[in-house]
Amino acid sequence: MVKDADTGEEIIGASVVVKGTTTGASSDISGKFSFQIAQGTHQIVASFIGYKSSIQTVEISSNSQKELTFHLAIDAQELDAVEIVGKANKESTQALMVERKNADVMIESIGAEEMSVKGVSDVEGAMTKMTGVAKVKGKGLYVRGLGDRYNVATMNGLPVPSTNPDLKVIPLSIFPTDLVKNIGVSKTATPELYGDFSGANIDITLKDYPDEAFFTIGISGAYNTLATFNDFKTHKDGQYESLGFNGNARQRPEGGVPTITPNGEPGAFNTSWSPTSINAPINLGLNASGGKYWELGNDKVFGIIGSIAHSNKYEYRDGRFAAYNAQATPYVDYEREEWIYSTNTSALLNLSFELNDRHKFKLNNIIVNESFNAVDENYGYNNDLDTETLFARRNTYLQNTIYVNQFIGDHKLMENDRLNFSWGVSRSETVSQEPDRRQLLFSDKSIDNKEVNLFSRNAFDNHRYWGLMNEVELAGRADFTLGLGAFDAINDNYRSALRFGYQVKSKDREFEWFQTNIRSNSAVVRGINSNDPNDRINEWIMDETIRYSPFTIPNNFFQAKMDVHSVYMGYDYDIMPNKLKMNVGLRTEIGHQYVRYKMQGDLIADPYREDTYESTEFLPSFNLKYALTDLSNMRFALSKTITRPGMRELIPFEYQTVVGGEAIIGNPNLKNAQNYNFDLKYEIFPNSGELFSVGLFGKYLDNPIEKVARPSAGNVYSFDNVGTATVAGIEIEFDKSIGSIVNNGSEALQNTTVGMNATLMYSQMTIADDINTIVTNRQRALQGASPYIINANIGYKQDWSNDNIHSIFTLTYTTFGDRIFAAGAMGAGDIYEKSFGTLDLIVRNQIKDALSFNISAKNLLNPSIERYQKFEGGTTKQVSSYQLGMELGVGVSYTF
Repeated sequence: MVKDADTGEEIIGASVVVKGTTTGASSDISGKFSFQIAQGTHQIVASFIGYKSSIQTVEISSNSQKELTFHLAIDAQELDAVEIVGKANKESTQALMVERKNADVMIESIGAEEMSVKGVSDVEGAMTKMTGVAKVKGKGLYVRGLGDRYNVATMNGLPVPSTNPDLKVIPLSIFPTDLVKNIGVSKTATPELYGDFSGANIDITLKDYPDEAFFTIGISGAYNTLATFNDFKTHKDGQYESLGFNGNARQRPEGGVPTITPNGEPGAFNTSWSPTSINAPINLGLNASGGKYWELGNDKVFGIIGSIAHSNKYEYRDGRFAAYNAQATPYVDYEREEWIYSTNTSALLNLSFELNDRHKFKLNNIIVNESFNAVDENYGYNNDLDTETLFARRNTYLQNTIYVNQFIGDHKLMENDRLNFSWGVSRSETVSQEPDRRQLLFSDKSIDNKEVNLFSRNAFDNHRYWGLMNEVELAGRADFTLGLGAFDAINDNYRSALRFGYQVKSKDREFEWFQTNIRSNSAVVRGINSNDPNDRINEWIMDETIRYSPFTIPNNFFQAKMDVHSVYMGYDYDIMPNKLKMNVGLRTEIGHQYVRYKMQGDLIADPYREDTYESTEFLPSFNLKYALTDLSNMRFALSKTITRPGMRELIPFEYQTVVGGEAIIGNPNLKNAQNYNFDLKYEIFPNSGELFSVGLFGKYLDNPIEKVARPSAGNVYSFDNVGTATVAGIEIEFDKSIGSIVNNGSEALQNTTVGMNATLMYSQMTIADDINTIVTNRQRALQGASPYIINANIGYKQDWSNDNIHSIFTLTYTTFGDRIFAAGAMGAGDIYEKSFGTLDLIVRNQIKDALSFNISAKNLLNPSIERYQKFEGGTTKQVSSYQLGMELGVGVSYTF
C-alpha cells in the first residue's frame, strides 16, 4: 500500500516497480498494488509526482507473499504545489467497492464496467446479479422476497413514474445499460430516502461527461434457437411498428365502429384480423454515443454526453396453460404458442456545467421507448364453452414511452465546506398505449383451410380494445448537510453533521379504455378460416350476420393522484473517530391519495365516485457502523418504513390477461402498510475489488397489501390489507481472486476471479380471519419469496498479442428455490414457480483501446420454465410451461 506520510491518505496512481526493471504496478484507488516477481532479494521503489521516492528491500522465497507499505513524504523542493483535477470513476468495480467500504450506511452498487463484463443489457438484468434479488415473470423484481409494491426506483435521486399500470416501479428493463453509470441499491432506510419501501430503494445514476473526448458506434446481432429463421406470426399494421412506434396505424374510428361504404367495401378497420407469417431474422442492436468537455477558464468546465440506441428481439414460446378446481380437475387446459416482437429505443443528452469545484449543475434528459407486438394462441379445453375444443387468438401491441427531464445542482458553502447543499427538480412523463388489441374465439383450429366456427360465450369474447395511460410526475428536493464542531484537517471531515431537507413528489395518472365487441344473434357463427379470418368477418359485417357493438359501460376511465410532502432530519456522529459512527434520523411523510372512477354497476349518467386517503407517517431510522480494521466493518440498522397502495391496486377496473384466466380488480379502500426492518452485516475488503460479507435481516409487515381471491362466480382477484407477515434471512456475498487464495505464483490464477452471492430466506404471510376472501391457505409463504437465491460467476482475463488485445471471459449462473407465484383459491392449492438455472457465457475483447469485439452465449441450459399447483392428497398439476431458447450473439464497436 502507498500512503501520504503526513495525512495517512492512500495515494492513487503511484508507481511501484522493481528497481532497474519495468516490472511493477500502479496503486489503485485504495492505494494498493500487487505484482509477481521471481524469488530472491529485490529493491522495490515507490514514487509519485510531488513526493520523494521510497525504497524498500524485500526477500522473496518460493511461493511466498510479502506485504509492503510505503509512506511517501512531500518533496517541497521538487514541487511547491500540485492540483489534480479529475472525476472519480463511479463506473468501475474497484471505485464502487471503495465507496461501499467507506459509506456510513449499507449500500450495494453495480457499475457500467461490471454490467458490461457480465453481459447484461438493461437495468433489470443488472439488478438480478445483486444479492437477494429475483425476477418473477410479469411481476417485476423481488428483493428479499418482497415484490413490486415494496420497492421504489429513482433516477439521480428523483422519482420516475411507471410505464406499466399494474406496477408501482417502472419496469427496469426499459433502461439500457448504455445510459447508466451505476446502480445503487439501499436495502436499509435512511431519512433522506423515500419511505415507501421495505425491499429496496433503487437509484439509477445516469452517465455524465467523460474525462476524454470520445465517439463510439456499435452494432450487435443475436441468434435465438427457437425463433431465429423460423416461421413467426405477427401483425404488421404500421410502417413504423418494426421500429417500435405505432403512429396512427391502430387508431380507433370515431365512435369505435367503422362506417360501411356504399361501394361494397365493408368499411373495415385499417388493421387486419389475420396474422402475417414471416421468417424471423436475427435480433439486431445499433448504438452510438459520444462526449466531451471544455475548460472555460477560471476553473469553469462545460461537459456533454449523448447517446442513441435501438434494439429488437424475436421470441417464441411453445408450452401449456391450465387452471384447476379444488378436485384437481382442469376447467381450462390450453396448448399455448406465443410470438413476441419487441423493441427498445433510447436517447440521452446530459449537460454539465461546473462553475468551479464547489458549484456544479447538471441537466439530464432521456427518452426511452419500448414496444411489444405479441400474437398469443391458446388451443384446448374450456369448460365454460359448449364446444369440445377452443381456439383463441389475441394480438396485443403495447408501446411504452418515458420522458425524463432533470435539473440538479450541488454546492459547497462556507469555510472547509461546512455546509453542503444539493437540490433537484424533475418532470417525468410516461405514456402507455395498447391500441387495437384483437381477440377472436373459434371452435377449433383450421388445418388445411378447414372452416370452423366463430364462437362467443360472452359479448366481449371477440373484441377490439384500446387502452391509454398517461402519467406525469413532478418532483423536487432540497438537501442540506451542516458540519458541526471543529474541522478535522487530517480526515477532511467534521466529527458530527446535521442532515435535513424537504422533498415533494406529485403524480397524476389517467387511464382510459374503449372496447368494440363482435355481436351476433347466435352463440355460434359457422364457416370461417381461423388462419385468415379477416375477409369473412368483413363479409359478415356487410350482410349483418355479425356487427360491431361498442362496449358502453361506465368504468372505462379513471384518474388517480398522489402527492407526498416529506421533511427529514438526520444526525451523524463519529462516536469513536474512524472507528464507530452513528446515523440517526426521522422522516415525516404527509401523503394525499385521490381516485376518481365509476363502478361497473353504475349508470353512464352517474357522477364519478371519489375517494381520498390522507396519511401522516413518522419514520425513524438508526444506522451504526463499526470499523473493526481498515478493511472490515460491522453494520447494524433499524428502521420503520411504509408501503403505499399502488395506483392500479386502488382502482376497481377489471382486466383479464387471457381467455379463462384470472380477472383482477382494484380496491379503493386500501391503507398504508407498516414495515419494521432489521439488518446486521459483517463485511471485509481483503484486496482491491475483493469482498466478503455475511448479513442477517428481518422484517415484520403489519397490514401488508396482498392479492386475494374474491368470492364470485368467476376467477376474480383483488387486493386487501390482510394481516401480518414476517421475512427473515441470511445473505452471503464474496468476490475474490483465486491467485490470492492459492498463492503459487501462477499468472493464470492471478487472472481468475470467482464471485457468488446467496440468500437463504424464510417468509410467512398470515391472512386475518375477517378478510373476505376464498384463498385456500390463510398462512403461507409470501408470493414471490424464494427459500434461496444464488448468483455465481467466474471470470478470467488475458492479454494477447503484446498486450494489444485484452480479453475477459465471464461465466455466470443464477438459480432460485421454488416460490409461490399465485395464491390458490376455493380449495385449490397455491401455484408455485419451479426452480430453474440460467447459465451465460460472455467474452469481451478490447483491441488497441479502440475496437471491441464481444461474443455471448446466453441461457445455455435452456431450462423449462414451469409453474405447478399443489392439491390435497399430495397431487401436483402443471399449470404452465415454456422455454426461451438459447441466444448466441456477437457485437462490434469502435471508439474514435
